[in-house]
Amino acid sequence: MADQGYQLVVQSGPNQGRVTPLEKNEIFIGRDLGNDLVVNDAEVSRRHARLVLQAGGFVLEDLGSTNGTTVNGQRLLGPYILRPGDVITLGEHVDISFELVTFDPDATVVSTPSRPPVVEPVSPPSEPVIPYQAPPQPVPSPQPFYAQGAPPAPPSAGYTPAYSDSAAQDSFVEPAPPRRRPGLLLAIILAILLALACICVAFLWYVDSNALWCNFFPFIPGCP
Repeated sequence: MADQGYQLVVQSGPNQGRVTPLEKNEIFIGRDLGNDLVVNDAEVSRRHARLVLQAGGFVLEDLGSTNGTTVNGQRLLGPYILRPGDVITLGEHVDISFELVTFDPDATVVSTPSRPPVVEPVSPPSEPVIPYQAPPQPVPSPQPFYAQGAPPAPPSAGYTPAYSDSAAQDSFVEPAPPRRRPGLLLAIILAILLALACICVAFLWYVDSNALWCNFFPFIPGCP
């Protein structure tokens, strides 16, 4: 008759792949070297959790660890009876699986119940998606250019008028450049003449007030 037992297998974290048979009624897990299963990880407390053998199997308890203990992704808030296949997570990086093992006295190898392989569903091949292409649009024919005024009368049946670039250029009338107003130029000339007159008057006033006529105009009669 085959005997059954339990073991812990480290799935991820330090000592990955380590197998710890549960041969005692009380198993301690933590970072301290005095634990039955030593996990040297910074997020694992010195005494993180323990397993206690009871009538219903092994019960897992968190010993007030800093980062907590989860089972199958659920935070452990109290004692939890482990079942084969449960995954215990300490902190965030250490995963430990709880497994059932069978000891066959007639065999030389200890057998472990293997989990059935997960078969991924195969989706049928999808048909290639052809991108939508808009139908080609007709190219509009060039419209003739008309000069100012109404367009010419439609031609008679069977006759197609032809338009050339030279005719279009001849019909285009370039606008005349704006004419300059003569008043602006006249005003500039008057301003210049007025400025010169003011300068002459100021100069003559200066010469007269200082009696400098003979200095500037020696040709005046009466000048020595």
